[in-house]
Amino acid sequence: MGKRILVTGENSYIGKSLQEYVDKEKIGWQIDAVSVRDEKWREIDYTKYQAVVHLAAVVHQKEQKEMRSLYKQINADLPVNIAAKAKESGVAQFVFLSTMAVYGDKVSYIKKNTKLQPVTMYGKAKLSAEKRLKKIADSGFQVIVLRPPLVYGRNCPGNYKRLASLALKLPFFPRVDNKRSMIYIENLCACICHEIEHAEKSYRIVCPQNREYVNTTELVREIRKAHGKRTWVIPFGGKLIDLLTGRIPVFGKVFGDLVYEKSEEDKEYQAAGFGESVRRTEQMENIYGK
Repeated sequence: MGKRILVTGENSYIGKSLQEYVDKEKIGWQIDAVSVRDEKWREIDYTKYQAVVHLAAVVHQKEQKEMRSLYKQINADLPVNIAAKAKESGVAQFVFLSTMAVYGDKVSYIKKNTKLQPVTMYGKAKLSAEKRLKKIADSGFQVIVLRPPLVYGRNCPGNYKRLASLALKLPFFPRVDNKRSMIYIENLCACICHEIEHAEKSYRIVCPQNREYVNTTELVREIRKAHGKRTWVIPFGGKLIDLLTGRIPVFGKVFGDLVYEKSEEDKEYQAAGFGESVRRTEQMENIYGK
């Protein structure tokens, strides 16, 4: 009999995608999703599950000082409380979705020993949860922390969606020689499944990414190509880059370099390469045929 997995974040994009991926790949797991907006998670019988995948979080919101307690409550305290209950109930594994933001905004090349210095409430709360989860991990309760970069896929929320919308309106685009770590949603789901199946250490940090780094110009070109649109690349577009970065916030987050150091482990969960992943993301019908 396959594993039974509890996912927190009933309506989360990654949670729904994980369910679809497990079904599509016929992995044989039973995925149950629960909302954490109320106290229902406390009433669940955790003894039925082999692993908990915690995806619930406050994200994609403009941060304000009065929201500090909310970020702490949802992004730091809640995952630790759920993990403690899971461990008490005999659950063997806890997968925690953290963020690349734990490294802050002053670094462009991230290695295993890169200093953790988050600047956002989101990043600080996630790092706080990581540290507290590490304290309760042991040989009988594995904690797997995932720090994904920008996630993209069909109907994904966030910066990719905004960039794609703008890209379709821009037949001309500057040549940018940058590199970004990103991860396609199916690759992230494959990573989650791989880690649950092969985890050995009591506490493990994983920085998942696509095998290839993403170049912003090539990303825009692939997005437009998927819609049958040609892109004219401007060789010397420095001034245009400055203009776009200053007027359109999303461009400030996709120009420049921000990558994880590559690892052989990246090859273990590649469901789709870069070009194919953009095509699947941009196609009009659901990639799972539903």
